[in-house]
Amino acid sequence: MIAHLYIHVPFCAAKCHYCAFYSRPGTTTQMRAYISALQTELDHYTDQLALQTVFIGGGTPSLLPLELWQQLSLPRPSTEFTIECNPATVDAAKTAHWRRLGVNRLSLGAQSFDDTLLRLLGRIHTARQAVDTYRLLRDNGFNNLNLDLMFGLPGQTLEQWRQTLEKTVSLQPEHISTYCLTLEEDTEFYRRGHFQPDDEQNVAHYELAIQLLTTAGYRHYEISNFAKPGHECLHNLAYWQGKDYLGLGPGACSTIGMRRWQNVANTDRYIAAPGAIEFEETLTPELRQAERVAFGLRMTDGVPAELVLGRWDAEVERLLADGLVQWRDNRLQLTRRGLLFADEVAAAFV
Repeated sequence: MIAHLYIHVPFCAAKCHYCAFYSRPGTTTQMRAYISALQTELDHYTDQLALQTVFIGGGTPSLLPLELWQQLSLPRPSTEFTIECNPATVDAAKTAHWRRLGVNRLSLGAQSFDDTLLRLLGRIHTARQAVDTYRLLRDNGFNNLNLDLMFGLPGQTLEQWRQTLEKTVSLQPEHISTYCLTLEEDTEFYRRGHFQPDDEQNVAHYELAIQLLTTAGYRHYEISNFAKPGHECLHNLAYWQGKDYLGLGPGACSTIGMRRWQNVANTDRYIAAPGAIEFEETLTPELRQAERVAFGLRMTDGVPAELVLGRWDAEVERLLADGLVQWRDNRLQLTRRGLLFADEVAAAFV
């Protein structure tokens, strides 16, 4: 039975300058056709679902009009139901409906509390809107909120980043995600060609986030994620722990058993053939184990010794010598330095 479900909503009001995820503008007619196709794909799996978590991401799920949310019949998971939101596309009527659906966690894409940086990113909301929307969600009874933040932005100073972190802490969300801007192809930043990442600045911003957020009582439980105790994102933990998951919608990926596949990353093709597959592969037990180690090391708790010893002894010894990993309580974990080179550590296992 499938315990973890991801649903991809591909529509955005505008493409953010840093975003490489599959998304597109959409008319109400296109959104309605997407909802119909999504329901068809979802119904195909109904008998296979025993859901613990549901995560609706995008794109901008909160962009969907209330009438389309009302048309969608969604399963209710047993523990965690998350929807991603843009502060500019949330209102009281939608939040009330989400509560009726059983949604108990919302992730708000604040990114920054500096309007100059928000404009640079191509965001459609202001810092004031982010705060107002956050308070609206609180007023409507949501007691498990995440705020997404970004650092390493062009021209962003350490003081600007500190102010965003301090503003976030003052709001007291249960969960905070801090992502370093990466320059990816098929983004506006890449096409402009004037932005070059500053590794030294990024390290300073990241270390400030760790220091400030942990001091404020948040547990640094994954490279980019901080939570008050008991409010870790269960859906994302399922990914990092190598558990099976089903992805629905255009471009969504799934891994179940030894099968992995990706839906067509085109909304029109998806609408014409809900669940049509663009890519599929058969995994091996060795690859699944390697991925479990690589993703598991993203968590600050690391992975159990039995998962790595006997297969990657030489790699582990090299990483230990380089000061990137450590043994603690019979678990292999990234060191503080290793957090800065997590991708290189992961590459040693896959």
